Amino acid sequence: MKKYPYFVCLLPIVSEEDIIGVAKIISDKLVGGIPFGGLEDYIYEEVPAVYIKESILGFELVIQGYGGEDGYVLEVRSDPRNSEPNDVREIRVDITNYIASLLEGTEKIKIVYDEISEKEYINISE
Repeated sequence: MKKYPYFVCLLPIVSEEDIIGVAKIISDKLVGGIPFGGLEDYIYEEVPAVYIKESILGFELVIQGYGGEDGYVLEVRSDPRNSEPNDVREIRVDITNYIASLLEGTEKIKIVYDEISEKEYINISE
């Protein structure tokens, strides 16, 4: 049976910036400045979150969290509007460390590596 990837990334980040500032930094570094928005949409009920409204290469991007000591989480995952073909089996592809490597050394944000250190560089699990 063919396999269809479902990509996921849950990257913990700390920053002195507010969620809008972190979103701008990440947007400039990863997606050419495409703006995050939707803070007023409350997509995660009481947890502040911003997202990019359009799919980028089939990915959905969300930043959520309270900031401060709690930090933020950058979520990148396959957009739920992607529909897998009927004759395939979905497999999970964790790209957290790949996204971390793209953001490594970015000013004003710090990746919380102890929370992701046990993961492989790119892990494909079935």
